[in-house]
This record gives sequence, structure tokens and C-alpha cells, in this order.
Amino acid sequence: MSNGHGSRFSLSATIRRLAVPILLFWLTVAAVTNAAVPRLEEVAKERNVSMSPADAPSMQAMKRVGEIFDEYDSDSAAMIVLEGEDPLGEGAHRYYDTLVQRLAEDTKHVEHIQNFWGDPLTAAGVQSADGKAGYVQVYLAGNQGEALANESVAAVRAIVADTPPPNGVKTYVTGAGPLLADQFGVGTKGTVKVTMITLLVIAVMLFFVYRSVATMFLVLLIVFVQLLAARGIIALLSDSEMIGLSVYATNLLTLLVIAAGTDYAIFFIGRYQEARAAGEDRPTAYHTMFNGTAHVVLGSGLTIAGAVYCLSFTRLPYFHSLGGPVTVAVLVALGAALTLIPAVVTIGSHLGLLEPKRTMRTREWRRIGTAIVRWPGPILAVTGVVAIIGMFALPGYETNYDVRQYIPGSAPANVGYAAAERHFPAGRLNPELLLIEADHDMRNSADMLILERIAREVFRLPGIAQVQSITRPLGTPIDQASIPFQISMQNTGQVMNLTYQKDRADDMLKQADELAKSIHVLEQQYALQQELAAATDVQAKSFADVTATLNEVRDDMANLDDFLRPIRNYFYWEEHCYN
Repeated sequence: MSNGHGSRFSLSATIRRLAVPILLFWLTVAAVTNAAVPRLEEVAKERNVSMSPADAPSMQAMKRVGEIFDEYDSDSAAMIVLEGEDPLGEGAHRYYDTLVQRLAEDTKHVEHIQNFWGDPLTAAGVQSADGKAGYVQVYLAGNQGEALANESVAAVRAIVADTPPPNGVKTYVTGAGPLLADQFGVGTKGTVKVTMITLLVIAVMLFFVYRSVATMFLVLLIVFVQLLAARGIIALLSDSEMIGLSVYATNLLTLLVIAAGTDYAIFFIGRYQEARAAGEDRPTAYHTMFNGTAHVVLGSGLTIAGAVYCLSFTRLPYFHSLGGPVTVAVLVALGAALTLIPAVVTIGSHLGLLEPKRTMRTREWRRIGTAIVRWPGPILAVTGVVAIIGMFALPGYETNYDVRQYIPGSAPANVGYAAAERHFPAGRLNPELLLIEADHDMRNSADMLILERIAREVFRLPGIAQVQSITRPLGTPIDQASIPFQISMQNTGQVMNLTYQKDRADDMLKQADELAKSIHVLEQQYALQQELAAATDVQAKSFADVTATLNEVRDDMANLDDFLRPIRNYFYWEEHCYN
């Protein structure tokens, strides 16, 4: 038979001839890749890619906020919630100040702290209405999902754990960053559990189907080697920074390799046992198995790999991070399925293993196949109707990316959210930021009115519970800025000034009395001045009369002088009469 089918069975014959080297090769690949690099989960923890779409408008806006205010350059943030049995007092504030100081000292992991509770002017904005809870928002280094972001979350939790709170006060680290970090931790722990349960279920199923412990262990060995090889190669490529990796990818590729490896092993071994049950010898059954199954496995594996690789074209990192690693893992599992499984079948058949333990019942399957060939149209219609019935549920499907619903309530981040929701409205720890930019300084009355109008309109939108802004730091409009308050404040000022105004009115009356007295004095002075003016006029007239009289006297004296001048001259002439 070998001579008659030499060209036909060339590939299968080569694999059969090199069965032991092929087995050793895959064992070596699995051993070396897992020994040369850390475990896949450790590599994913160190090389985890960001889960935030960098080109999303919300992410760009958040980065813009951090850039403009010179606060942060990442999208990872944590909320530290303080909850007290009684209203938070001075002891809680001192503890809070110490905690903020220690966080600020860790510049490697903490980029910015919104220390509102430490300022009396803004403390009410981050404190609950009952006074028993408060929070502080901390912006962390690294984008959400990255190894640095998860390291920053761990650093913040370590600082909180090393800073003992006062009696009656509990501190929680929660928020988007810690929530995603907890999801990674829960997912990593869950992968081990799910893998063990899956392998146990597969073992029970294989034993039930094949009724052979040897066959069951051989299939599990094949799947285990495939899984180790795929995980080791992905860990090596990721550790070399050739492909990105995420916790989601490690979880999915692990389960997908187990599922694909188990299916392909069942395909090959089932076809081999079917040929052996039909009376073929071991070599012929081997070639029948390979030629009847290899192309099916190849087509199935390439289909899965191609479908998974299409995730690389998505924009959401949740899906984009799955494309490369899972595709490579599927291709590794496919390569192992096409070479390792036939090699193990060859070795097992030489050892007398993999023989069917019972007569295979193929009559039912043949009947189903015959019915499909005979009535393809009706069967296609029936299956189409069943598929359409299943599609009726699609319109009601709603995609939900709320991570809180997919991790246990005992996760630290969920515990923190629960504590916050006991005192704050839902969603208070996941605020949406609205950035408003202008080409001028907005610190003026006109722009403040515009900002308040924007805040008011945003608050009216459905789903908005509260709006905090510079015009409403407590989430409600400032009382002092309302028109009724301004009117009441004006009245209050007038009432407060009423006594003062009355006193000033009395002073004005006194001033009026004094002015009346001054007017009376001025009137008297005016009358006296009038009398003085009249006396002055009379005096002026008298002076005029005196002047006339004096002029007359002067003329008379001149006449007298003229009369006496000759007599006087006579005396001058008479020598003896002068003296």
C-alpha cells in the first residue's frame, strides 16, 4: 500500500516517519518558551496595553484638560473615599492632610491631586450631605490598563494601607483606574480556575466517549502541549515587544487553544478509530485519518485565525488587543494539531493505544447525512427559521461596558463604590468633564454668566444628576448670585444702615437749624450794612459841605493875605518896625 500511495500520502508519511522528532520538537518548544520567559500572566501584567482608545473624543478632551491646566497627561484616575461612622471631624481632616502629603511625595505614580476637601472654600463640594463621607480625586501615571497605571494603583493602595486612619474612619481606593486593575487581577485568578475546570470537564467527556483512560490522557497531553507552546510563544513575542498583550487576550487565547486543540484532537482520533473500526490496519487508518481530517482542521483553524485577526482592525482596545496574540496562538495550535496530533497517534498506535473500545454507532449520523443530501431545501429552511428565531433577541441586546457588573462585589474597587453610594448620588465617582475654551480671559462677569447658562442647560439634559462648575462649586447655583438674594441683600443693607441714616438725618436737621441761625445773623448784618451805607452816604455829603466851606475859608484867607500884604511889606521896609 505504501508503494501504491507514495505520492498521495507524502505529507502524512513524512509526519508518520518523523513522529518522535515532531513530538520532541513541540515538547522542546513548550519547555523552552515557558522557561526562557516569565509566565504569560506576568508578561501581560508588565506589557499590558492601554485600554483607552487614544482617538476617542472623550479621551482627547480629557488629555486636553490635563494639558491646559498643567495637571496630568494620562487618563487614569483613582478616587480615595473616606467614610466615617459619625460626621468627619478634625481627626479625619488631619488624617486626610497626611494622606494627601504622602501621595504628593510619590511623583512617579501620582501626577495630580484635586485637594478640594483640604480647602474650606471647596470642601463642601466633595463632602456628602450627611458629613460622613468625603473623597479626593488622584490622577495617576499611565493610561488605563497599562502596566504603569496598574502599578500606580498598587502604589496608592500601599500608601493608604500604610497610613492608619483614626477610629471610626475607613478609607477606600476606587474609581476607574482601580476598577480596571481589579478586573485584571480577578481575570488572572479566574483564568486558572476556569482552565482547570475546563480540563476536568474535557477529561470526563473524553472518558465517557472513548471509555479509555489512555486515550483520555493522550488527548489531554496533546492539548496541554499545545497550550504550553501557544502561551510560551505569545509570552516570548510580547516580552520582546513584538506584539501587544492584554489580560483579555491571555484569557481568551488560553480557552480558545484548549477548545480548538480538544476539537482537533477529537477530529483526528475519532477519524482514526472510525477507520480502525471499519477494518483498516493501523498505517492505512492513519493515512485515512490524515487525508480525511487535515484539510478540515486546516480550514477550521484558518477560519478561526482569520476571524480573530479581524479584531485587529477594531478601534476599541478591548477588541484590538485580542487580534494579534489570539491569532498567533490559534496558528500555533493549528500547527500543533496538524503535526503533533498525527505524531502522537502514530506513537500511540505503535504502543497499542487509541484502539476503539466499542463499536462506533454511525447509523444515526449516516441517516442524518442522507437526509441532508436528499432534502437540502427543506432542511435549510428549517435551520434558517431556527436561526431567525434566535436573531429576534438581537434588537433587545444592549452592549454594557460597566466593569463593576463583571467582577465580584468583594473586589476592593466595588467595595469603595458601594461605600461612596451610601452617601453620594450614583455616578458621583465617575464624573464627566466638559471643557470650555475661549480666546480671551473668562474671569469677568459677562463670561461667568455665560458659564452659568451653559451649566444650567447641561443640567436640563436627561441623565444629568448634578453639574459642578466655577459658578456652582457645590453642584447648585450660588445663592449669592441669584436675583432674589441680591434684592434681599440690598434690603438687608438698607435695614442695617437705617439707624445710621436716621442719625445723619438728625444731624441734617441740626445743620438746618444752624443754617437758619446763620441766615438770621446774615440778615441782621445786612440791615446793619444798609444803615452803615446810609451813614456813609450822609458822611460823604457832609464831607462835601466841609470841603466847600474849607474852599471858601481858603479863598477868604487868600483875600485877607492880599489885603495885609502891603502892610506887611511896610513893616519890612521900615527898619525899626520889623522886629
